[in-house]
Amino acid sequence: MKYHLDTIPVWDAYHEDSECPFCILEYNTEQSYVSSFLGASVMEPATRIQVNEKGFCARHNTLLYHAQNRLGLALLTHTHALETIQRINEKNEKLYKSIRSPEKTPQPLIKKISGRQAALQHSLDHLIECIREHLNNCVICDRIQYSLNRYAYTVIHLWENDNDFQEVFRKSKGFCFSHFPLVLNMSAQQLSRKKLTEFLKEALSLQQENLNRLEKELYWFTQKFDYQNQEKPWGNSRDALPRMLQKLTGKIME
Repeated sequence: MKYHLDTIPVWDAYHEDSECPFCILEYNTEQSYVSSFLGASVMEPATRIQVNEKGFCARHNTLLYHAQNRLGLALLTHTHALETIQRINEKNEKLYKSIRSPEKTPQPLIKKISGRQAALQHSLDHLIECIREHLNNCVICDRIQYSLNRYAYTVIHLWENDNDFQEVFRKSKGFCFSHFPLVLNMSAQQLSRKKLTEFLKEALSLQQENLNRLEKELYWFTQKFDYQNQEKPWGNSRDALPRMLQKLTGKIME
């Protein structure tokens, strides 16, 4: 898949000096999509078709609900619910048939029970799969992931071609563990073997250095609760806990 460059958001995220620029990019992208789905796009046919088919995950339904455009969300949800009900009913009907259908030809009792049980389980598996697919689908999640892939492509491109960005990259604080695999995967896709080796050395060193820094800051945060250290300076450790949590799982920002 080809991605176009989107350099301005990437530069802006790096200038915020975060533990992970992609956490900032993801947060901003998510807020933009939540807003757009409750704006004029509510009535766009292409948007309605996508939402009708996939809907939103629990997290994004919650964000949309609290965005206070109840009518817009109701319009999106109603047509999505109609499609969902139709799909589920189709699976239910197959399940009902498996429950009710008699054997057409006489068979030994054990074979008859075994055959009915297999047919019932097959229909039940399809219903469960349909429900799980419904829960796992989300238009906003899909669009966020595409945007993050595009930003990862931009980061790799800038690292390879822009001397100023290379300097900013080296002075950054690396990535959280949620987004680091995305960057590594994109580097493997886009860079030659020689350039990939250079990038990995730089990125892995940067990651290790900043993990060590954060560990020391978090340790000092815990030591500051000892009365013997109350008068000693906090240094950079006062917000070490949310920053370490962000590094470990992504997107906890204060």
